[in-house]
Amino acid sequence: MGRDFRAELAGVRCWDRTTQAAFEARGEAVDDCMLQNREELIALCEFIEARGVRSYLEIGVWTGRLITTLHRLFDFELVAACDHGWARRFGLPLHLPGEARFFDGDSDSPGFSRFRTGLGLVDLVFIDANHGYRAVRRDFELNRAHPHRFLALHDITGATRHTAGVRRLWREIDEGGKLEIVRPHRELGLDRSTMGIGIWSACERLG
Repeated sequence: MGRDFRAELAGVRCWDRTTQAAFEARGEAVDDCMLQNREELIALCEFIEARGVRSYLEIGVWTGRLITTLHRLFDFELVAACDHGWARRFGLPLHLPGEARFFDGDSDSPGFSRFRTGLGLVDLVFIDANHGYRAVRRDFELNRAHPHRFLALHDITGATRHTAGVRRLWREIDEGGKLEIVRPHRELGLDRSTMGIGIWSACERLG
């Protein structure tokens, strides 16, 4: 029997009504929490456990709550992050695991490319940075060119104009294996997803 991730995640905050109110008021989710749909996060954890993911890179960490929580749950052998400090511009803190290898800068830079090369094989790369079409395609293509097992895109539903580029890219990917984690956003009282996680593999079947 697998782990009860719902229970293990019960004490952490995801995108809730407080986060949504901040987003609607400021056009930015200025809140120190995981910017995730809890139901989708639970399913992501189940995927990580089932697939034996032991190394993890997150591109675009906001305040770092997601990467910190996942590392606490799975104790990755390699944990790494890239972020250019967007949350810090709003006065929010950055939380990272002490063991994390961190690139403090833009993923669209020669420095990040060198950083990514130095990481070697990464089981799961979670892309949640600039959601514009050209930017997310750049992040996807760059990481596809480096050793990996799975690439994940956040916000594949394209529920807002800010995330439409992710939806477009996800729909364009017509090779390899694809898995969609799309769950109702219950903490907003919705029966639909406002986010969605898409996981892609060049060679592993995910369905």
